[in-house]
Order: sequence, then structure tokens, then C-alpha cells
Amino acid sequence: METSSYLIKEAAVALGKAKVDSPRLSARLIMALVLDCSQEKLFTYPDRVLSEENIIRFRSLVARRIQGEPLSYIAGQKEFYGLEFVVNENVLIPRPETEILVEMVINHYKSCRKPVFADIGTGSGAIAVTIALEIASCLGLACDISLQAIRIARVNALKHGVQNRICFFKSDLGMGIKPHSLDFIISNPPYLSKEEFAETSIEVSRYEPVQALVSPEGGLFHFRRLEKIAGFLLKKNGMLFLEIGKDQGTRVADIYSKWKDVAVHKDLADRDRVLSCINT
Repeated sequence: METSSYLIKEAAVALGKAKVDSPRLSARLIMALVLDCSQEKLFTYPDRVLSEENIIRFRSLVARRIQGEPLSYIAGQKEFYGLEFVVNENVLIPRPETEILVEMVINHYKSCRKPVFADIGTGSGAIAVTIALEIASCLGLACDISLQAIRIARVNALKHGVQNRICFFKSDLGMGIKPHSLDFIISNPPYLSKEEFAETSIEVSRYEPVQALVSPEGGLFHFRRLEKIAGFLLKKNGMLFLEIGKDQGTRVADIYSKWKDVAVHKDLADRDRVLSCINT
């Protein structure tokens, strides 16, 4: 009989040989996904016998993980800011570093009455949905160049009950938004150079959408385009919040040198992470 504990041990060995990070944890998470239970329950009932169908499914998911597919795509969801979001290969996997960007916006606009914002390059919609939940009076526009991403973002807005306060639409960097209509813009645009992308893990380079990661001109092309577009869309003294690469602070700040109060903010590892500035 093949019990859950036996299959987890078997999978952990195979995942370890494939140099997957945290192989035993990965095996447990996949087992919990197959059995639709918590990890704690796996410990409580380690000798649970699986059906043939579940054994086949478990080994199939383990095989996908061995090939490098991110666990978030296998599970079809990822936690961000304490919330669960639907994800697939059409959107970036939300990352903890981006929570810093969201936290700054929430702290700045929490007490404002009905701020109107745009999330440019929304992907899974995690940023826009989180802001809509945390700033109850806000109204949002969320756009992406990928129609597949927009579909996922709409699913997440519906999942969290904010679909009536965010309009999702296909657009290249916010083109089509009414001029001077926004209180703030938030964006996590592509910012990896081709060289940086070539050095990423297989999990990123093989599975996550390249167009959401890589920017020409050494990773700065989208920042340069946004500098022109954002100033046209924001109200006077409206704010722009951008996620940036770990060593891009000085270069991106130079692009926005004509804006007011340009500031680069560090993450918990003391790396450049967010640029904020005010429209003149």
C-alpha cells in the first residue's frame, strides 16, 4: 500500500535529485493539494492510503515540479498580502517584494476620500485588488497588454468582491485613460535587462511570461515610456509609485528628474525596490 508519507518521501528524494528548492516541503505541499487538506492534517494522518487516481495525480504534479514548473502554477494560486490569488502561466507570480509597493500606497491614501487610481501592467490583478480591499472608497482602472492576464485579473477581482470598483481593460501602458483623471498610478512594469533575464532560474525563464519581465534599453525602456504617459494621466500633484530593480534607483530617478519629490525606497534586504514621485 502506498501511503501519503511513503509517497512524500519518494517524491522528496526525486525532487532533491532534481535540485528543487526545499524538496520535502514541495512534496508535502503537492500532497496537500492532491488531497485538498492542510499540511497539519498530513502529519496527523501520515498513513493515509491514497486512491489510484490520487497516486497518479500526485506523481504527475511532482513530475511537473521536477521540470522546474513553479509550485504556484501547479497549485493555480499564490498568496499576496495575506490574500489568495488565482495565477497561471499568463501572469507573473506575485512576490513578497511587491507588497512594499502596495503598502506605501495604502499608507498614503488610506484616509483619502474616493481616490481614483490606475494599476498599469496589472497581471494577476493582485496589486489593484489589494488596494481596492484596503482603501474601501477608491475606484480603480487596471490595464495590461495581455488579454489573458486581464481575464485572470477579473477572476481575482470577483473572487475578492471588488469587481464593481475596478475596471479591467486591455491597454499598452495605460493608453486610453482620460487625461489628468488619476490621483495616483501604481505599476510593476517589466524592468529586467536581457542579460539579467538570461541569469534567472528555470522557474522564471521557462515558465513566467517574458513580456512581463524584460524591458529593452537595459531594463529602462518601460520606465522611460511611463514617464511620458503618467504625467499626462495624473492630476497635478498626483503620485506615481513604481517597482524597480535592485540596482536601478539612480538610473530611474534620473528619468524622473523633472518630477517633484523623487525618492527611492529600499526593501528589507536594503536593495532599491520602489520609486515614488509627484506630478508637476
